[in-house]
Amino acid sequence: MTSIRPLSPIEIESFLLQIAVLLGVAYVGGQVFKRWKQPTLIGNIIAGVLLGPTILGHWFPEFQILIFKPDQTQANMLSAITWVGLLLFLMEAGIDVNLNVLKRTGSQSIWVSAGGLVIPMISGFTLGALIPENFLIKSSDRFTLSLFLAVSMSISALPPIAMVLREKSMLRHKIGQIALGSAMLDDIVAWILVAVMTSLYLTGHFDGLAAAKTTGAALTFLGISYAVARPLMTRFISWHNGISPGASAQLSILIFFGITGGVITSWLGLESALGVFVVGILIGAAPSLQKNAVHALSLIVSAFLAPLYFGLAGLRLNLWSVLEWNTSGLLLTVLSVAFVSKLIGVYLGAWIAGLSKWERVTLGFGMNARGGTEIIIATIGLSIGLLSKEIYSIIIVMAVVTVILAVPLMTWALSKIALEGEPEDPSALQFICEEALADPHTALDAVENEEIRLARKLKEYCFAMRNSLGSNEDAQLQEIVVPFEAIAKSIEIFQKQIASQMLCPWTSAQLIGLQNTLGLLRYIEESLRLLCTNIANIRQPSPMTKNLKAYADMLDSLLDAMIEALSLKDAASIKKFTHLAEDSGRLLDGLCDDYLILGNVEERKSLFQIAHVFEQTLWLFQVTSQTLRPLPALASNGD
Repeated sequence: MTSIRPLSPIEIESFLLQIAVLLGVAYVGGQVFKRWKQPTLIGNIIAGVLLGPTILGHWFPEFQILIFKPDQTQANMLSAITWVGLLLFLMEAGIDVNLNVLKRTGSQSIWVSAGGLVIPMISGFTLGALIPENFLIKSSDRFTLSLFLAVSMSISALPPIAMVLREKSMLRHKIGQIALGSAMLDDIVAWILVAVMTSLYLTGHFDGLAAAKTTGAALTFLGISYAVARPLMTRFISWHNGISPGASAQLSILIFFGITGGVITSWLGLESALGVFVVGILIGAAPSLQKNAVHALSLIVSAFLAPLYFGLAGLRLNLWSVLEWNTSGLLLTVLSVAFVSKLIGVYLGAWIAGLSKWERVTLGFGMNARGGTEIIIATIGLSIGLLSKEIYSIIIVMAVVTVILAVPLMTWALSKIALEGEPEDPSALQFICEEALADPHTALDAVENEEIRLARKLKEYCFAMRNSLGSNEDAQLQEIVVPFEAIAKSIEIFQKQIASQMLCPWTSAQLIGLQNTLGLLRYIEESLRLLCTNIANIRQPSPMTKNLKAYADMLDSLLDAMIEALSLKDAASIKKFTHLAEDSGRLLDGLCDDYLILGNVEERKSLFQIAHVFEQTLWLFQVTSQTLRPLPALASNGD
């Protein structure tokens, strides 16, 4: 049996120094780019570039060698830990794939994704066939390299797209849901293609039978994973929560499942990354998944493993080789082809899907971001010996530049889209708030925002009262009621999920207050609906018409004051709402006077019902005003 040489103290010291330097500089770079509204991974990569042969190694080579010794053992140790980071990063990316979003966006996401895959793939394969011989490691690799470039051109990165949509409050709009759905489909297809391509390259067989076997293995794995492993995994997680609750216990299970998926795909002759990514998707769909466990995984990845991984990607990058005249020409060509082909492909797909001009342009700009997925694929290509240092550097630069361009271009294109009257998708609340569940304060803020949105929808009843519902009463009421109920139900489900987390007394008190607010909003909505129904029974024209519109205006003012108090949570706005609610009793006196002047018996019956519901509604407003309290300083101090 071969004896294993233990690591020497000097080797351990050198390894820890590399980790400390790479992590520290990558963290600073990530925070700088985060402040500039750019993905942190770009800052991580540029930090690696500063420490690598481009800057430190070029100007201070002795110092660079002192930290990053050209020793194979050291390199293997650093690569091993960053590969663990790669697998957990992919698992987290898989958990972020929301299957409900794909179901909601349906055929539109499929068309956009298809256009964004097919055209860039054709362009990338053609480009690979034309690359000069000196950029290839072996001349026999041209076909595989062409396949690799085809996949590289077709990638879209989900995080930058989601970041822009979230900042512009457009995640719940149609364009936001289609963008997310399309990017998720691109990710899924990309990893299948990477697994197939890597397998073909490593086996050295490129005939049709070998390709069919590899593709069949990938599809079989996906089918069995979805049909068999998904329900078994869901049941196991639910059972495990019963015998060993807690985020730390579930986190161990998540990582175990992910690594096991990677091992299975390796046994099948596929890239292990595919297995980890697919397991992440399946776990993310499990109802009993604890968000605290996902949050813990996210913290490990984002705070430690991802900066190391992307920092190492930048460390391997030598921009001086890319800036040589022959390489720089290829870089500009790759950038141009990647950007234009993706824009055209997504634009055509969105056109077939029936989207407007600026929606097509927005999707084309957004899905041009390659980001972390591209960098991971490039690293895989380098590790298996397919990519030369020059091609690897070109692909990394392309991944970074496309993200930097996509964020401002997508933001600009979004500003051109007219959102007035566009129906919102209330069920999207769950997707918007999922990541917030891991942080109680963020989750409670999300609930507050949704409840304020719900309160604003109550104003639609006042508009209906002022404009008389007439013969279309039922249809128009339905248009108001259904969205309100859908949003309220989503908030209620979300509140239950928050309540299942371990909360401190302060956050628990906040949650109870928000649950009470939701209940009051539901009661107010029911009262306003009854008012609309009874007001519709008042004959037009009638002496009551003018007065009822005045009452509707008064209710509208009450709603405005309530929304302001809910939004600001300060003493002044709450006091204003309280005084207005207490003073609104004069409405009932006016209704009594109106009752005396009505001669029609049916109208008197309707007015009696209106007065009764008015009294109930005003009482609900007063109760709401009494439940509101100015936000104390403690709320900003955290748990």
